Amino acid sequence: MLYIDTSVLLVYTLTQSIEIERFQITDKLFTKIISGEITAATSFYALHELYIFALENAPDLETGYAFGKNALLKVFSTPIHILPFVSRMERKNLVEKFAGLRDLSDLPHAIAAFNSRCDAIVAYDEHFQAISHVIPYKKPEDYVL
Repeated sequence: MLYIDTSVLLVYTLTQSIEIERFQITDKLFTKIISGEITAATSFYALHELYIFALENAPDLETGYAFGKNALLKVFSTPIHILPFVSRMERKNLVEKFAGLRDLSDLPHAIAAFNSRCDAIVAYDEHFQAISHVIPYKKPEDYVL
């Protein structure tokens, strides 16, 4: 099972008109997820970040609500698994394992993926490369090209 990070969800749902090449690749990845060829998961952390991105980048709040909701609906319409929040104890026990992460907002994603025994974190955010010795970091291209 692959962990799909926010950076990939953004391209698939909200930034496809700006990131045309990435969207084509990400769309192919999700075609494989939808067909069942690839099993994937994401987390409530990623979904929250996706929604916040929509709110922060819309011309007004009402548009942001609509964009955010539509982005979530697009994700929920796929067979992707939704991983729960990690507990404080899990975070405390695993923080050392992921000490290489410079951005602490990436920590819950890494722990959720690790706890769920994901084969890799799929992201455009190269921060996850720092922990590839614990859980491999891949890009969507690695699964579709």
